[in-house]
Amino acid sequence: SIYRDTYARIGENNQYDKINQAYFLGGPKRAVQVLEENLDLEIDDYIAFDWKTVAEAINILGGVDVDISQEEFQVINGFITETVESTGIGSVHLAEPGFNHLDGVQAVAYGRLRKMDTDFARTKRQRLVAQLIFEKAKKADYKTLAAAAAKVLSQVSTSLGVQDGLNLVAGAEDFFLDQMEGFPFILEDKIVGKKDCVIPVTLEENVIRLHQFLYDKEDYQPSDDVKEISREIMLRTRTGSE
Repeated sequence: SIYRDTYARIGENNQYDKINQAYFLGGPKRAVQVLEENLDLEIDDYIAFDWKTVAEAINILGGVDVDISQEEFQVINGFITETVESTGIGSVHLAEPGFNHLDGVQAVAYGRLRKMDTDFARTKRQRLVAQLIFEKAKKADYKTLAAAAAKVLSQVSTSLGVQDGLNLVAGAEDFFLDQMEGFPFILEDKIVGKKDCVIPVTLEENVIRLHQFLYDKEDYQPSDDVKEISREIMLRTRTGSE
């Protein structure tokens, strides 16, 4: 997960802001471009989706089992109501904490929780839901997977074609999730221009760790562009420059 409040260069005119602002300004294509420039990545394809798509896919795959803490239980039913209203998909409130079998709406609500802890914990919950639904997909039959793919591909913005999606479905049992992490790895919370931002400390160091994590490149050297962006972030936020 790339934390949505991560401070980054999001425009060609030396514009810096929270990284999720890139999607707001230019959709998935600009978001991909910003990720490539700030993280030294080459991204082949993308899928952009909303909560309704996630909820429907989870329902088709039969839901997921999640251990809900007491703190999470105190707020999740409000998020379930909000998610029902925003997606138009029916659901019910949870009766108690502990292990619950969550339908699509409830799982989305769980992934959106943020009032009782931090955004970092929220993205960890999202990664958990992603892992659980991934495991359900690996065990599902082709008919169920094809139904999920058809539902998803009809509602997303993506560079993939329908056949690409079906090919992925056909090979689902051969995929696995090794590790999941949040980016940046080393960070500070800081107010920048009256906005609460996540500051990579430093971007250059985090990009090195990212390439170690993704590609096992122990001696990776960031590009000159990343080094320039990293220096600019330090100057603008004073992080690591005092």
